[in-house]
Parts: sequence; C-alpha cells; structure tokens
Amino acid sequence: MLVLYDLAISSYGCKTRILLRHKGLEWKSLAPPDGYGSPAYCKIVPSGTIPALLHDGLTLAESDAIAEYLNELAPLPAMLPLSVQDRARIRAISRFHDTRIEPLLRAYFGQVAPANRNPDFIAENAALLQRRFDQLAQMVTPSPLLDGTDLSLADCGFAPSFAILNCLRGVLGFELDLPSSITTYAANLCAHPSVRDEYKAYVTALDDWAATKLAS
Repeated sequence: MLVLYDLAISSYGCKTRILLRHKGLEWKSLAPPDGYGSPAYCKIVPSGTIPALLHDGLTLAESDAIAEYLNELAPLPAMLPLSVQDRARIRAISRFHDTRIEPLLRAYFGQVAPANRNPDFIAENAALLQRRFDQLAQMVTPSPLLDGTDLSLADCGFAPSFAILNCLRGVLGFELDLPSSITTYAANLCAHPSVRDEYKAYVTALDDWAATKLAS
C-alpha cells in the first residue's frame, strides 16, 4: 500500500493525488502527526515537508521526485512523451510552473486575512503573474493538454494552481488577463476525468481555508 502524507490544502498534495488517480493506484492519505515540520513528523520524513510518499521501505519527499517515481512504478498510462526532447520539454514546463508561477501564487497567502493586506504588493505581484502567464502562452500550445490529449506530469501541478488563482482573484480582487490559450487549457485540464474530482475537492478546501482567514 502506498502511503501519502499530505493535507487537503496542499497544492503539491493535490498534484500527487491527481497523478495517483490517473495511474489507477491505491493509496492511503495521512495527515502529518502534529503538523508538517513537527518533530514527530520529521522522525518519519526528515525534511518535514508535504507531500511525502512511503512505499516498500522508501520514504520520498518532493512532489517532482514522487511524480517521477510513480511514473516508473506504474508505467501505464505513460505521463512523459516518448522522445528525449519532448520529455525534456515537459520537464521544463513543470519546472517553470514550480519556480516561476506557483511561488507567486503562494506569496499571496499572507494577504488573505484583511488585516494583512498590502495593496501595493497585491498589484505588483499580479503584474509578475501576468508576465509569467504571458510567457507560458509563448512556451506551450495546449492541444488540449500540454502533451496533446495525454495527461502529463507537467499538467498535474497546474490544476491546483488554477484553483488557487481563481480563489485569490475573488478574495483579493486583483485583475489578470490570462491569454485565451491558457484559459482554454485550464478548462480542459480541470475537466479531465483524472483531475475533475481532485480539483473540486481542492476548490472546497481552498474556500474553507479562505473563509477562516477572512473571519480572523
């Protein structure tokens, strides 16, 4: 049995659960004891981060490493293209998401509570996000997903990020003009059978989290 330490609110946990669903794998989700980063959890996962996967004596942290492991553990359906160059392209898009887009979204989390709002930061961060999505539109031509009709490792991380973006735009009120190709890609991705249920559950978790912050 695969054991996944994660939380409902974790974007990278959502990414991993989408991948597990697509592979048709069975797993058990557990919350980190005493919260991630706690001494109790660090005894299990030394980095203290989520998600983390336990399988057959292996303890593996970092969502990209988990994704690559699961893709090799269960080769079908394949989530990387056949050619070396196309696999490199998909990995590069995944890293662009993880290092250029996701951190900007995460930077807004501290702004959700009304007492913490900084209008200048919200506007400046939105301008950076606009630039990153414009760059993404130049890098990819979804048809309808990043690797044609097949769900890829890169797609899995974008699904929770689109949920975060929608939530934060509603809460913080910043404007973003997503390129039409990216808007269409987001709709197609989030309707994919392996993504749909996890996406909906993640949206609910985000809404609950934001409601708690707004009430604080």
